[in-house]
Amino acid sequence: MSPKTFEPRIIFKPAFTVVGLTLNGTHSADDRDALWDILAERYREIHQVDPDAGYGVHLNSGNHHTYLAGLSAGPGGAIPQGMTAQHFGPHTYAVFTHNGFSSALAGTVDGIFSIWLPDSGFHQAAGYYFEYYDDRFQPNSIDSLLFIFVPVAENKP
Repeated sequence: MSPKTFEPRIIFKPAFTVVGLTLNGTHSADDRDALWDILAERYREIHQVDPDAGYGVHLNSGNHHTYLAGLSAGPGGAIPQGMTAQHFGPHTYAVFTHNGFSSALAGTVDGIFSIWLPDSGFHQAAGYYFEYYDDRFQPNSIDSLLFIFVPVAENKP
């Protein structure tokens, strides 16, 4: 894991919508990969889809976890059968870079939440985070690049 992993950019991201397929509860990386394969076959069904803007959204509510494999979608349009739309309002995010194999992603995420966040002067401001995939993501490659967005707010003294 590169030292740069825990040097995030703090950015403001306008509202956006992700449309895709979900997994509820406990699941494996193989389950997520299979979900992405199904989405790859069906992405043209999504209204105003941007196939180059992929989101792996982790939604947490209490002890319940939902994973949404989705793509950026334009406003309006029907939600395709069996898919879910999740709208995210404008927010400030800490954006981390994960460079390398996908199998090391869990370690990067763990480091963000257990090392960076407690010492950062920020707190997680919403019950989700997401991975952002663009054309720099190369499955099973050491040269792969993706970004992890964590909604944050500054801690008040």
